[in-house]
Amino acid sequence: MMENLSDKLRIHWHNCNQATTEFAKAVPADRWSEKAFDPRFKSFSWEFSCLVRTRLCYLKAFQTGYLEFRHQEDIPDKDVVMSWDKNYILEKLEVTSIGIFKEIEVLDTPEKVDMATWLLEHERIHQGKLILYFAKTELLIPEEFKKTWGQENFPDRR
Repeated sequence: MMENLSDKLRIHWHNCNQATTEFAKAVPADRWSEKAFDPRFKSFSWEFSCLVRTRLCYLKAFQTGYLEFRHQEDIPDKDVVMSWDKNYILEKLEVTSIGIFKEIEVLDTPEKVDMATWLLEHERIHQGKLILYFAKTELLIPEEFKKTWGQENFPDRR
């Protein structure tokens, strides 16, 4: 049963990560720090910085069994991650995705399954916010995201 669950979670993670990465790629570099809803919500860069830092916390939690989001010596704080440029964030999204995929392959406890689902939920919440940001700033929703959730749900206005 755990093997079948692991297979399904890997597929879900692949789709989720693909959408997150495509959202990040679709934000023009000159709009990376833009806030679609000022003063509400955060900037594009904040959303992706949160995703990278959260992934790092989950990767550590898969190893230690303890999920922690507060300051940690071996994980940069969000303000540090916010200082990274878009290309470095994209690199970190790729590296963390591979690490998480490997962890999902060897899930061996219900607690780790829970962590994997929490991570997926967290990413999807950010993707929901990004849909709003993209609509407000008139950026096109990435095709990879539309494929997962249905092309007909995201008609282009252009």
